[in-house]
Amino acid sequence: MVLQEVIERGRRRRRDRSAVPFVTKYILFFWNFACELVGIGMGAIGAYILATKHKLVTDAIDFFLDPSCVLCLVGSVMTFIAFFGCMGSLRENTVFLKIFHYFLSLLLLGQVALAIITFIFYYAPDVRDKMGLFPEQDFKDAIVKYRDDPDMQNLIDNFQKLLGCCGVSNDETGYKDWNANPYFNCSANNPSAEKCSVPPSCCIPKPDQIMNLLCGAEVQKIENGILVAGDTTKVYTDGCLYALGSWINQHSLVIGGVMLGVLLPQIFLICMARSVADGVKAQKRKWERR
Repeated sequence: MVLQEVIERGRRRRRDRSAVPFVTKYILFFWNFACELVGIGMGAIGAYILATKHKLVTDAIDFFLDPSCVLCLVGSVMTFIAFFGCMGSLRENTVFLKIFHYFLSLLLLGQVALAIITFIFYYAPDVRDKMGLFPEQDFKDAIVKYRDDPDMQNLIDNFQKLLGCCGVSNDETGYKDWNANPYFNCSANNPSAEKCSVPPSCCIPKPDQIMNLLCGAEVQKIENGILVAGDTTKVYTDGCLYALGSWINQHSLVIGGVMLGVLLPQIFLICMARSVADGVKAQKRKWERR
């Protein structure tokens, strides 16, 4: 009798064991909890910066080329998605887990789509022309507003220094884009001291020498009413989209590794959310059978 009771207890314990995977559930919870804290922090920092400088966003270029706006956006998306993953796993709520699963899947697809669009832009020019993918037309608005927003100015300067480029265009004469800026415009009636020049961030740095802030002077000039090149020996001439394409070609393996490092954790999170949701459903069916 005693042996039979022990066996029966063992059977009951096996039947009572939860179908929800314990380890997967809490990995999903703690990962999303950490992401939620990071997202709240990023959103708070971005909102504080925006409130401090009284930023006025007028178009998409103002938004996406402002680091504080990007911080707010990324922080908000992270907090929103992580909330459903965190609470769904902790409370074993299948509705929250499905929302987390769907939104993270959409985010993953968006990143893959962005990678495909970038590939098409640089490696399939015929397809790019048919699809109308001309981001330089939009980014040239940032050139016009260069002096109006200090944050945008710093971002453009950092890009030009980092990539060794000047202007936006996807060609080797990107420096001419600066003619669209009212301060650097090369027209005869421009009273600016920076007339016919480019920003100092376009200048080619020389080792052990102090940067000459006027090294971009007279890079452009007008001859017979036509904008032509001036002294371009001291500045980068490639547009930043062109320089970015060259950089992608040179570091394609590293970029591929980084993309895998970003995408794989998201795929694992999607699989874990699906696993926990399936476990919750299995546990409910077990209770119904009883």
